[in-house]
Amino acid sequence: MGTSLNSCVLVFSFKNLKNGLSLNPTNLIYSVKGLVNIFLLLALTTENVATILWTNLLFIREVHLTMTFLMLSPIYYSYWLTGWLCAHYCLSISNFTHRLLVGFKKVLSSFLPQVLLLSAIISFVSSALSFWEIHTLSQEHPSTNTSQYTPIVSVVFLMPTACRLVATLLGCCLPFTFALVSILVTMSCLIRHMKKMKKKFSGNNGPNLQVFINTTRTMILFLTLSVISYTIGLLFITTTISSYEMMSISLLSVMTFPLCEAAVIIQAVPKLRKMIVGMVYAGTRWSVEIENCT
Repeated sequence: MGTSLNSCVLVFSFKNLKNGLSLNPTNLIYSVKGLVNIFLLLALTTENVATILWTNLLFIREVHLTMTFLMLSPIYYSYWLTGWLCAHYCLSISNFTHRLLVGFKKVLSSFLPQVLLLSAIISFVSSALSFWEIHTLSQEHPSTNTSQYTPIVSVVFLMPTACRLVATLLGCCLPFTFALVSILVTMSCLIRHMKKMKKKFSGNNGPNLQVFINTTRTMILFLTLSVISYTIGLLFITTTISSYEMMSISLLSVMTFPLCEAAVIIQAVPKLRKMIVGMVYAGTRWSVEIENCT
């Protein structure tokens, strides 16, 4: 489901380009988010399959470090995309007169692809720190059944504090700060806008009030999802992993993150919502026609 919905986001963007419509900054970030979420789902699915079928394989240091890098890179990059999306929303719908904010708005709108590329590099660097920071310690204990020796492998992932702080700062704290500040500024602008509209329209909603509300809701949903996924990942990393059940639960919890992000994007873009409804309707109609013919 997550792969299908994120693929719909990509198809929607490609259709806009094919029809000659320009890819605005919001749609560009949504497109990159969809692509990153699909890659994350592939990495998480591979990790889950390996956890179920070849559990001991993940206790090999090289395999574990590779999978950690493949999962952390899209996760960190998704956090950065959320931060830039919130900043773009804030600068687009809020009326600022300060030169610094006006200049930042021009830079973000004119050089957004370069900004996203730089964020991808930062995400890769933050993830690459795992190659130096994670060490495995394994112990084997015999089973209680004396007739058969069954080793129980206990793996502890130790991360130096310096590397952990750098990765957390670059991959999480900075994008979360961008998103949180953007949300707070947008909410303050929303409150001021509501007060002005209340005076001007005698209690009725102004024409742009719904835009403020929808944008603020989308920003809050994205930041909430990012914080929840980060909390789950933090608990997973700081906990001693001694069974594949714990790994499966954590991975399955993180796997819902791309699905929820795709759902937030769909609710934020009415045209995308209509396209998906049309696709579902066409598919249902086609299946009914096939069933009637048979």
